[in-house]
Amino acid sequence: MAERTEEELARALKAAAGLAPEPAFDLTQGIAARRRRRRRRRLQTALAVTGVVAVIGTGMTVMRGTFPGHRDGVLVEPAASASMPPAVPASPPSFPPATQVWPEAVFRIPARAKDGAEYRPVTALSARQVLLSAESPEREGRLEVYDMATKTISVLAPVPHPARFRRYTVQGWDVDSRHIVWYATAQTAEGVPVAEFWALPRKGGAPRLIWVLQGDDVEKVEKVNVAGDDLAWSLTTGGVFTVSLRGDEKPVRVPNSERLFLQQWPWAGDRPGRYVDDPARNQSIVVNLETGESRPVKAGDAQGLRCGPEWCVGERRDDRQLMSAVVQRVDGTQRREVRQLRSFPTHDGVVDDRFAVLTVSGVVGWDITGEEVEPASVPIAVVYDRVTGARVAVGARTKDGGGSFGRGTASAPSDIVYWNAGRTGGREEYWVLNLAAVR
Repeated sequence: MAERTEEELARALKAAAGLAPEPAFDLTQGIAARRRRRRRRRLQTALAVTGVVAVIGTGMTVMRGTFPGHRDGVLVEPAASASMPPAVPASPPSFPPATQVWPEAVFRIPARAKDGAEYRPVTALSARQVLLSAESPEREGRLEVYDMATKTISVLAPVPHPARFRRYTVQGWDVDSRHIVWYATAQTAEGVPVAEFWALPRKGGAPRLIWVLQGDDVEKVEKVNVAGDDLAWSLTTGGVFTVSLRGDEKPVRVPNSERLFLQQWPWAGDRPGRYVDDPARNQSIVVNLETGESRPVKAGDAQGLRCGPEWCVGERRDDRQLMSAVVQRVDGTQRREVRQLRSFPTHDGVVDDRFAVLTVSGVVGWDITGEEVEPASVPIAVVYDRVTGARVAVGARTKDGGGSFGRGTASAPSDIVYWNAGRTGGREEYWVLNLAAVR
């Protein structure tokens, strides 16, 4: 892959930001991330058939399109061959696994339901329950609930899959105490892009179609939120829209939201969530769309900051040009640097104002081809708990350096991370970490 400049990367990502999402697949087909790194840490880019590949300074390649719905998942390719020993020996970072540190919050589920539908963990409903989406390309899906206390899965409601549409794919979810909402993209028989917005009572029942969006804006929808008695969404080009959950009114643009992007209603910021044109650029403001309150972000020397109403996560480069993750308040106070870790280029900020999901800087040297080498002992991702200071490994890595890791598919920062657990009784399973259950 040819090396590119930062400006070229920014232009490429901007051009590709409107690519139509593809159907969802299982975790092992998900968004890929190379852990092999170029010796020169320049931004590189390639436009893949299914989306955008962007190699950021860490060497992580984040690909949009091969695993939509699991947009923050990663499938890690093997590092350099064992026959090519590192030229620069070093000690790789080591972190305890989530199954050891937070056993009360980790559980296993089958990767597929008994009827073959693929499970996508969405988000936590509580410290005890987790929302799952059971999906199939050919038929209607389901919302199901996993109960961590009883270790059972129950059906909550169907997820419609209208036969009149082609390439019908649910893309994002949101949940509050009363409602579950989602949106799906599709095409009409004539090839016209369509987005359907749906709502369901939290206790279950019949889903209600709230609004159907057609035209160019379909491919720009990036998030959906519950907004009290309304459903809200934002676009990758900026702008937040709401429509009544009764389904009896037309959508309206939220006043003064033209350059804002949803985070978790009523909060929005001036940086898109996952599809970023320049990963290093900081979010500069947090806005309450209900009250109009505006909170400036004080970044200092940090870069790539993404902030919720109270906390931000990003990274900084020290005098030795080494990067560390940064967690701080919006006003720049209570700042902590988390060494040997970096922020993901595409992330939604701090989960529950407490947890940051980070990537690992685990280079131990270079092989004879000039590729940087990371050992299989380095985890794919680490969850940092700002309250206790714990740094906990998540994701599954194989002996050859490959592995898997995924984020819950909620539009708001999800409490769920998950990864392949192998086979039990002939069935593929996932490990799932419910951060809402961490004590």
